[in-house]
Formats: sequence, C-alpha cells, structure tokens
Amino acid sequence: MKKSATTFLLLLTLLLISHFSCSRKDTLEAEKPYGEITPAEVEERLKKGDNLVILDVRTKEEYESETGHLSGAVLIPIQELENRYHELDSLKSREIVAYCRTGRRSERASKLLGEKGFKAYNLLGGILEWNKGKGDSLKVK
Repeated sequence: MKKSATTFLLLLTLLLISHFSCSRKDTLEAEKPYGEITPAEVEERLKKGDNLVILDVRTKEEYESETGHLSGAVLIPIQELENRYHELDSLKSREIVAYCRTGRRSERASKLLGEKGFKAYNLLGGILEWNKGKGDSLKVK
C-alpha cells in the first residue's frame, strides 16, 4: 500500500511538472510577434502565387556576393531597418519573409517588424539553408 501511494505521488509530481513546463513554452511561443518559415515552405507558397514580400537584411556587399539573393528581394540591412521600416508601410497587408545569411539577423528583423504591426516571418537557416535545398530556382547570383 505504501509503495503504491509513493508511486502515485511520484507520477502526479511528474505530470504536474510536465504540464507546467509545456504551458510555459506555449505561452512563450504565443508571445513572439513573428513566425518562422522554412525555405521549402517559402518556395511552395511563391510557386502557388502567394504575394509574399521577400526582405533581405544583409549588407549590400552580401546581397551582391556569390551567395546570391532571392529574386525580387527588397534590401534593407538590419543596421538600417529601425530607421527604414516605414518604407514597407505600403506592404503592411502582405506577409514579409525576412532573411539573412543564417537566420540570426532576420530573426531580429522579424521581431522588429512584428512589433511594428507587420505580419513577419523569419526564414529559418537564412540564404545558406535556402542554397542547400531546391530553392536555387528563385535565387539570383
């Protein structure tokens, strides 16, 4: 009897810890003002005709480098985005996919845009991840 009560309390404790851990993670995810999207998802949506805005937040030198850039991308380097995001105001009704080399700068850009009322997504893995997949068809060198 004592053993089953101890087992019950242990299971109940584990269940409560698991529940509160998951609840906190869900809350943190819900608080993010932007989404995340993979290169494959972007390519599929563009081929489907979705009117996405592609925002490159790298430097001009990176944009013009051998790494390439995505066709039709708007270039606003992350260092300038805080002062230039208003240039995107006419596109506020559209979804914006921000990208950089690896996804770190574009995550900051997506957060900033989301906080300014844009529907923004961070391209996971950046242009390097894009270049690994089938996304080359939309890349300009």
